[in-house]
Amino acid sequence: MSQENVDRMHRAFDAFTRGDKVAWCELCDPDVEIAPVGDWPEREIRGREAAWDFLVAADEPWEPGPYEMAEVIDGDDQVVAHQRRDLRGKTSGVEVEYDYWVVFTFRNGKAVGAEWFDARLEALEAAGLQE
Repeated sequence: MSQENVDRMHRAFDAFTRGDKVAWCELCDPDVEIAPVGDWPEREIRGREAAWDFLVAADEPWEPGPYEMAEVIDGDDQVVAHQRRDLRGKTSGVEVEYDYWVVFTFRNGKAVGAEWFDARLEALEAAGLQE
């Protein structure tokens, strides 16, 4: 089952990159919960529509581009991924590195949660996995 969840995660990111909300929503539970990284102003976003809107708004200031999954760790009902991307501001031209870890939780073939972390160890601990 876990490789299927890794595939679902990749399909969700591909759908997001294409701006395909319908395909992205089909991979998420209606009550999916998104928890941004610790210093993000929003604490928790609940529901497919709100999650999609949040992710689109967070990506809006940057030039388009795909996120790289630099490392993926399979944990049965959870997938831990090192998410990276070199970002460039659409208006400012400022360049920053997006470098976070995300833990996806799946149930019945749908993503029910995604939580971002600054460090690998934090993400592994949140997923109940060891180094």
